[in-house]
Amino acid sequence: MLDWGRVRFFWAEVAQNFTRNITMALTAIGTIAIAIVLLGVFLFLRTSFNIVMQNFVGQVAVAVYLREDATGPQVNALVQNAKADPRVDSVRFVTKKQAFANLRRTLRGQFNLNVLNNNPLPNTIVIHTREPADVPVIASELQHKPGVAVVNFGSDVTTRLLRAEALFSAIGAGIIALLLLSTSLIMYNTIRLTVFARQREIRIMQLVGATGWAVRWPFIFEGILSGLAGALIGLGALQFGYRSFAPKIIVNLPFIPFNITQVPLHHLALELLLVGALVGMLSSLFSVSRYLQTA
Repeated sequence: MLDWGRVRFFWAEVAQNFTRNITMALTAIGTIAIAIVLLGVFLFLRTSFNIVMQNFVGQVAVAVYLREDATGPQVNALVQNAKADPRVDSVRFVTKKQAFANLRRTLRGQFNLNVLNNNPLPNTIVIHTREPADVPVIASELQHKPGVAVVNFGSDVTTRLLRAEALFSAIGAGIIALLLLSTSLIMYNTIRLTVFARQREIRIMQLVGATGWAVRWPFIFEGILSGLAGALIGLGALQFGYRSFAPKIIVNLPFIPFNITQVPLHHLALELLLVGALVGMLSSLFSVSRYLQTA
């Protein structure tokens, strides 16, 4: 049966931690709020960059130009093997006639193709991969297959875009780790100062038989509440900034293939709330545990 007396005592301890050390509590909340703003801005930029990269690189396909003397079985084998590859999203066979008709539609009014005596375009297999990173790998595998003349996928541009995406992701992970580490250290020291300020009460609780977790839990919940409060303040600032600057970004950068509504804002907000609560909880847990070990 739930002991309401213990519940009231527990939340009274949590409230005391806030009211008796209001300056430290506000410092912890403000620190988390600033970290959440920085982290939120960076996550928004990183997600936006990834979407732009997917729009650019996701359109890249492997064009397999076939030899003039390629046999039917060779072409069928290439098509069937590509369709069976789990990395491949779609396979399309384009005949010389279809390719020439497509070129005619593209160059309509710009160049008279009737001056050509024959069709110079080859039969082509167009392969689209599920992941852009698989494009160079699949192109390399197809290069020396029987019946293949040339494999084209815009190698220089595609490779540079993939490297840029990988580099930005690595830098992003490092920045996120540094932000979380610095915030955790500040929270750790703030909670530890609170613990030292109440060391006499903690000693009395231990003398009357309170367990280590009975001492820890009020501080842990204080950290969780501080983290959530800081995260909510940070999210409020981020929402204000988004409403102020997002329309200007759309107007001033119309040439970028990016729809700002593609960014999962609700998902990012939930992640930031969880990060705030987790940082507050872990910082409090480690600081109180460290004190109890050394006390």
